[in-house]
Amino acid sequence: MLKGGFKMGVDFVGGMKMIVKFEKGVHEDQIRTALKEYGPTVQQIGEADANQYIISTKLKEDSAYMVKEKILDRLELKYPRVEIIKDDIILLSLGQAAEEGAVRANLAGMDAVFQKVGDEKKNEYVVYKKETRDKKTKYNADGIANSLRSGFKNIDILSGISILALFEKPVDEANVKALVKEFGVIVARSEHAAKQGYVFYKVAFDESEKIKTDLAKTFKNIDVMSVENVGPAVGSYLRKSAFKLIFMAIGIMTIYLAYRFELRYAVGAMVALLHDITLATAFCGVAGIEFNIPIIAALLTIFGYSVHDTIIIFDRIREDTRIETKMSFVDLINKAITQTLSRTIITVLLTLYSVIALWLLGGEGISDFALVLLFGFIIGSYSSIYQAAPVVLWWEKFIKKVRA
Repeated sequence: MLKGGFKMGVDFVGGMKMIVKFEKGVHEDQIRTALKEYGPTVQQIGEADANQYIISTKLKEDSAYMVKEKILDRLELKYPRVEIIKDDIILLSLGQAAEEGAVRANLAGMDAVFQKVGDEKKNEYVVYKKETRDKKTKYNADGIANSLRSGFKNIDILSGISILALFEKPVDEANVKALVKEFGVIVARSEHAAKQGYVFYKVAFDESEKIKTDLAKTFKNIDVMSVENVGPAVGSYLRKSAFKLIFMAIGIMTIYLAYRFELRYAVGAMVALLHDITLATAFCGVAGIEFNIPIIAALLTIFGYSVHDTIIIFDRIREDTRIETKMSFVDLINKAITQTLSRTIITVLLTLYSVIALWLLGGEGISDFALVLLFGFIIGSYSSIYQAAPVVLWWEKFIKKVRA
């Protein structure tokens, strides 16, 4: 069924990938049904008995990760010289039985600031690194979190947005708060003395925890083995790099073919190649296939396959040109295509058997990759004959007219 529209996958727009191990007897469709509100991609990995699956979801616009990235972008745009601390801040909530003084005593000697933020009734605090001239700071976020968990039963380590911004020059607090007002974060003045600083804080459930909770409602004894987040900035970088790679490959291959053969052959091969890549990309849009790293790999595979098949024909044309000196160039092209036609058909068929098997049996994670390859190999098998060779002939006639 055709869905239409160019879509970017988790790799290019940001998202989350988690590996989950299930107890037994789980199918991909059952996981998709349990997580239908997230629109996940589910792929089984390893042996079937291992019951391990990769679950990928795109980041939502209102997710904590996306909001955090937006806040960082605004701060760095408005205040280019701001110092951002975003990874080593701990959010925690003290229960009724946990005294603030006892927690401060526990943090003594760890170069940590323990600061109350937000609503007084919620007993919420942030912990971050203290100002110190000693480069060998004793502050360790993971160590502190583990120490608090083991030392206090009524302390909850929270998830959400936590950013510390330190400004070299005085800034207007009202402007800082207005900058992030729409995100609903709490802005509190930090306890740093040397620099004016603000803590941006908001408790929010991690999407991976939500997914884990939803899975636990349907499946027993699940084990989240790993969680990986791809931010929108990284996704944008990967997207730009991927398409740059394709254009660089086309350019370098054109130069190589012009050197290895002749310019006319390089032009013919590149026209056929652009034909294949353009149609394969359009096919992704028509079929609603998301662009991600595997799809870029499929396009580059089509690139290599198309060039290789075209070179076989061009090499035969060049050999026949040296032998058949009395034949016209048109007849030489026809002869070369006829001589290599059986090889092209056999190669395409054998390759298609493997790709069709991947498409039918490979699962959701690889089916789109195989489908793009399937389409690309089919159009690539005729473009070498009906695109590349005629362009070489047209180029030959064009050069003769110019010289005449």
